[in-house]
Amino acid sequence: MTASDAERKLRELSFLHEVAQLASSARDWDEMLRIVIGRTTDAMGAEVSSLYLLERSDGVLRLVATNGLNRGGIGRATLRVGEGIVGWVANARVPLAARDVRSEPRWKWVPEVDEKRFTSMLSVPVLARDEVIGVMNVQTVEQRDFGREEIDFLQTIANQVAGIIEKGRLQRESDRKLREVSALFEVSNVLTSTLDLDEVLSLVVDRLVRVYPGASGAILLREEGDAVRERARSGELGKTAGAAAQRALAERRPIVAFDHIAVPLIANDRLLGAVVLQVPDYKEFLEEEVRFVGALANQAALAIDKASLYALERKTAESLRELERARSDFVAVVTHDLRTPLSVIRGHLEMLAERNGPSKLPISEATSQVERLDQLVDRILAGVRSDRPELSLRRTRFDLRATVTTALKEVAPMARRHKLSGPRAGQPVFVRGDRRRTAEVVAGLVHNATKYAPQGTRIAVKIERADDRAIVRVQDQGRGVPPNERSRIFEPYARGAGNDEVPGSGIGLFASRRVVEGQGGDIWVEDPPHGGGGAVFAFTLPLARATADAASR
Repeated sequence: MTASDAERKLRELSFLHEVAQLASSARDWDEMLRIVIGRTTDAMGAEVSSLYLLERSDGVLRLVATNGLNRGGIGRATLRVGEGIVGWVANARVPLAARDVRSEPRWKWVPEVDEKRFTSMLSVPVLARDEVIGVMNVQTVEQRDFGREEIDFLQTIANQVAGIIEKGRLQRESDRKLREVSALFEVSNVLTSTLDLDEVLSLVVDRLVRVYPGASGAILLREEGDAVRERARSGELGKTAGAAAQRALAERRPIVAFDHIAVPLIANDRLLGAVVLQVPDYKEFLEEEVRFVGALANQAALAIDKASLYALERKTAESLRELERARSDFVAVVTHDLRTPLSVIRGHLEMLAERNGPSKLPISEATSQVERLDQLVDRILAGVRSDRPELSLRRTRFDLRATVTTALKEVAPMARRHKLSGPRAGQPVFVRGDRRRTAEVVAGLVHNATKYAPQGTRIAVKIERADDRAIVRVQDQGRGVPPNERSRIFEPYARGAGNDEVPGSGIGLFASRRVVEGQGGDIWVEDPPHGGGGAVFAFTLPLARATADAASR
């Protein structure tokens, strides 16, 4: 290898290292792509670099970034798959180098972008998860024969770009999913606290458009004589979106177009109205986005049906108030359950931000927590529909020691600023109860300890076996609980005196009490052994018959 070859290889490695570092730390993925495309020209010794991304629904490649071509074509210039050198590379999934594009039969002139002074061109496919998502190009003024090393280098840059795009997509999906969960939670909560129909409909529309920045939305309701009237709106809707709402009413089915969705509001097989969402510059709604709009439509339909029933049954006002209180408790408990997985997700993301240099987001951990959120939202929806929401428990025989250990592993990122320790290794402690809800109790008590115990202090979780029950203790080194408050802190919305600066609603310990007592156990708070500050929250579960060996503390 000559000195010039070594110097070139060093520049290439330095450039790839810089791209990897930027990709691991940047959050503005569009800006990140523009930076990489801009610097690729220098790295390749070319005058132009450009990036086309595939819009799969239309089968076209659209120019999204360029350095050296007419920037007015960004977002406007397109080539179909198989059309021109760019389209050919996307279709063939292999690189193509042209010494002179004017003698290359696969070349196609794009008037609003291309310039006649550029002669040679190298194009490589951009692949993510073995699927073509775009094409990356470099062009030169002077004729140039691109060698194998240059082709491989540009392909490596394209692979880095694919990683940036994929990471940005995952981040945007995660952000959107969290906004969807938040919207469903807030609407469900309002459904349990008010019968003001206009308030609920306005909230539904407001939370719907918040998920999609710049969006507009509306809810239309049927009135006597099949007349339709707009009851809630945010932003301005185009004529096509309004027409889609009328079609949804007429055909009693969702209408999905490139930039708008309209869903009928149906309750007990009665057509009540329609909800419509319009997102400017949107290309395609995913199936899960359609389901989300449908879920909010169901909430709106429930609100309308609920208000109607309330007007017809005024004599049953007292029983309805009791039902509302039961639903309020149910949603409050499930709402609290949402906080622990959200905190774990936040912990993983904060860990990523705290690291220096390249790092990898623990997507599997974050994804498992989002799946838990999906299940919890299902429980909210089921509870709102239920006449008498009850605590649902699935009792099985399970190893308490393994369940506690797994729960602590999940909440470890949330408690990373404390010294979290779990039970000692030992033989299984088999109990009978709901494994998942028991893990939620442990996670909730640890979460509670992280809020009240100073950073850097120890949070210890221990297990012991009594005659016919197992005892789990969560001990912290916080401010403790005064004896005169211990009898009430397990009641709904109860909080200790002087804790106003600590975030919370006072529902967590009540939620834990419901789960523990529903499994035949008890829950209480006690002083730490051997004196000292802090508190110990303990709960019991009935031992299963097969438990024979004692557990160490």
